[in-house]
Amino acid sequence: MLKWCSYCQKFQGETFPFEDLSVTYGLCRRCESEHPDIFASDVVQHSELLRRVYNSLYEAGRRNDIRLAQQLVEEAIAANFKPVDILLGVLAPLLYKIGEQWHSGTITVADEHEFTAFSERVIELIEGSMQRGRTRRRKGAPRYFLMNAPGNTHTLAVRILALWLESHSICSPTVVDHLDLHELAQQIIAVAPKALLISMALPQQLTGVTAISALVRELPGGARPKVIVGGYAIKSGLVRFVPGAELATDINLLSTS
Repeated sequence: MLKWCSYCQKFQGETFPFEDLSVTYGLCRRCESEHPDIFASDVVQHSELLRRVYNSLYEAGRRNDIRLAQQLVEEAIAANFKPVDILLGVLAPLLYKIGEQWHSGTITVADEHEFTAFSERVIELIEGSMQRGRTRRRKGAPRYFLMNAPGNTHTLAVRILALWLESHSICSPTVVDHLDLHELAQQIIAVAPKALLISMALPQQLTGVTAISALVRELPGGARPKVIVGGYAIKSGLVRFVPGAELATDINLLSTS
């Protein structure tokens, strides 16, 4: 689940069950110390804001109303939401909800594709907001390669992760698509990232991820990044071991890797 402070409107990280991308509300330590009465009127009003933005953005997506989406993004930012937290606390749970509706047959494949296209435009809005508020990046921040597992064709998760890493002053990740292993090895040697981050959606993608991990182990020592694997297959516990790789269920762990 995604932890959210219902007062300061900031994403706090993930907690068990990790495969559930719904939001659990509470107060962060700072807000809890400043607002000990969780039933005070201002605390309650703040706690309703995320739910309202979430529900309104869902309806905007069902109607493909990008103008309303832009209005909601601007309203949320004005209410102290960090742009990247809108992706994590609003858009990611919505994508999870849409995926669940598709699996249950509540919506059609066309509906799911339309909402995905809408979500891509929302990400572009958020990215634009981040660029306008961008400050100079820290020198010496680690560099990452960020890629989908072979067979994972959904790009929204890695795009959201890329923006989240950037928001933490971790050098803008190099997003690597499905390269053949020789080309991937050459890219890694050229850029020398600290870590290779792989998003694996399904356990059927384990073979491809294992091949990439084996490739990294064969690289020269100075050009051998840490391999970190995340994604739904890891969060849900469908895959519990990848040879030569670390598994990441909580996105916050990546900011310290």
